[in-house]
Amino acid sequence: MQNSMIIQQKRGESVLVATMLTIISAIFVASTGYIGVYQYQALLDYYGSSLASEFLGFLIFGVVDILCSVFAVVGAMFMLKRKRLKISILAVVLLVVSVFVTCITVIQYQYGFTDNLLFSEVSVFLFSILSGILIFTSKAEFA
Repeated sequence: MQNSMIIQQKRGESVLVATMLTIISAIFVASTGYIGVYQYQALLDYYGSSLASEFLGFLIFGVVDILCSVFAVVGAMFMLKRKRLKISILAVVLLVVSVFVTCITVIQYQYGFTDNLLFSEVSVFLFSILSGILIFTSKAEFA
């Protein structure tokens, strides 16, 4: 009897940890997205619209990151309520997708600061994977 209570408590804690990791990852992704959109606008203001295609990568990963982070926060709210397991897992998958979109876009457009970007992107990737594992292992708690 007591062992089942300890197992249930650990599962409840793992969902809470997964939620916190997802929210932290969403904050990192949203801030990277904001920087991308801001950088696009700043470069357009400085160089003019004649070089807009050169700066399009900033806009691409900025918008993708912001959209993925919004969906991740929604998924984290479902995690807290322990509802909609598929939406919660999809939110974590979208965070991983945003990492790949950001890295591929920065490499494709050759912006040259990929090494600086890796600090936040690696942490988002690791947090998202860990969050996904925690959600998947405690899927019995979701309605």
